[in-house]
Amino acid sequence: MALAFPVHPVTVGPIVGFTTDTSVRLWGRGEPPRPAAGRYCYGIAQVLKAGSTTPEHATYFKLRAEDDFTGSVDFAGLEAAHAHAYRMGYFFSDVEQHLLVPPTGLDLQGATAGAFRTARPPGSKELSFVFGSCRHPGPSEEELVGLGNRGDRIFGTILEQAERMPTDLLLMVGDQVYADVRRDVRTFEEYCATYRQAFTQPFLRKLMAKVPTYMTMDDHELVDNWSMDKLVDPALSNEERWANRVRFLAAIEAYRAYQVVHGPALERRDVEGLTNTLTRYWYDFQVGPARFFVLDTRTERYHSARPPQLLGPPQVDALKHWLVKDPGGLKFVVSSVPFFPDVKLAGLAAVERKDKWAGFLHQRQHLLDFIRDNGVRRVVFLSGDIHASLWSELRCTSRPDFRLYSIISSAFAAPAFVPPEFMYEQSGILDGQSDYVIARHGGYVQLSNFTRVTWEEPELRVQVFERKGALLQDARLRLDA
Repeated sequence: MALAFPVHPVTVGPIVGFTTDTSVRLWGRGEPPRPAAGRYCYGIAQVLKAGSTTPEHATYFKLRAEDDFTGSVDFAGLEAAHAHAYRMGYFFSDVEQHLLVPPTGLDLQGATAGAFRTARPPGSKELSFVFGSCRHPGPSEEELVGLGNRGDRIFGTILEQAERMPTDLLLMVGDQVYADVRRDVRTFEEYCATYRQAFTQPFLRKLMAKVPTYMTMDDHELVDNWSMDKLVDPALSNEERWANRVRFLAAIEAYRAYQVVHGPALERRDVEGLTNTLTRYWYDFQVGPARFFVLDTRTERYHSARPPQLLGPPQVDALKHWLVKDPGGLKFVVSSVPFFPDVKLAGLAAVERKDKWAGFLHQRQHLLDFIRDNGVRRVVFLSGDIHASLWSELRCTSRPDFRLYSIISSAFAAPAFVPPEFMYEQSGILDGQSDYVIARHGGYVQLSNFTRVTWEEPELRVQVFERKGALLQDARLRLDA
């Protein structure tokens, strides 16, 4: 059956988001309704078996102005570890959603077409994924030598890899946009425009439409070195605090619309039409043999708290519960800022050091002691932020069986200046934590890059690739002492 009104391809997306072995969350954007076409903007999505033209599942979803006409939908009951095709589009109508014709049998001429693969079931032994951070808009190395900004090219390389080798997911660990570089973005519309420009880059768009993509924010989704102190700092005037609050609310609403609602932080409720019902920004999920806990390190941080707080109490409690739920299983904790190693900066530059976990030593000590005292093994921290890639191993002087890794992957598009390796602690006692020592360190890369992590029992293989696909670093890390 054909619709009596045209279905348009989505203007941003689609994004294949939170994906399990039997379900998928798809995201897309329409555009403001045209008065002559209808009062409402609706999304429509269908999931098909690969190679089939008959939809197995289909649904409508309302695209609202307060979400910049973005939205996501869930499909369940899918076959595990299988390829599925989908279509997604939008249209305008004056008809209320419950009066629309059933969407399953509709022929969506003009909709965006794509394909994805459901996840490996829990307990599978294999895993391979790509992660990175920081799509810096420049001035890049390429621009300085007259080559133009090629920040999207790296996603073409990741896409080429994903088409020839298993790629379970893409993990983007912060600074997906730089709202405070080149433009001083402050309003909801300006933040959304920044996302629209970033997420419609050709290679990134194709990649996110194929590979399940998970995101978390860092500071440049709002403003450099953001903390919640900017809303309550008594040293600021009432006008400055109010301006910061307005800016924060605009940025967080855009973040919800473009990054959060296609991920696991959105918990569906049985309320017709709601797409952005959220209570927190941290979340967890599982793919195959690995569990992931993605931290929110920006909207709960207060340097003015005593002691300074990076994570709020509910998030800390959830993380601890998650860690001991499977103490011997493979676990990735995603933190937009590095857990360790610390950066060696002092004086006026110490603000950059305080922006990482080194600025929250009490909470870091608490988590390290919890992991040590509860015998939690196979924990790997994944981070971005610093515009360089590297890995470090942390050992414990009182517990020889303790071993913890930090893998940092940054930047997808490196700026002209990248900090040299000697700026990071490469060995010795971890600052503020006398029982913990950096035992090994390696894999330092300054170029635009991404990291592929592959689990090969009992080792974790960490490969760093540059923008065009050349392998720069290849390490095998043993997670058991």
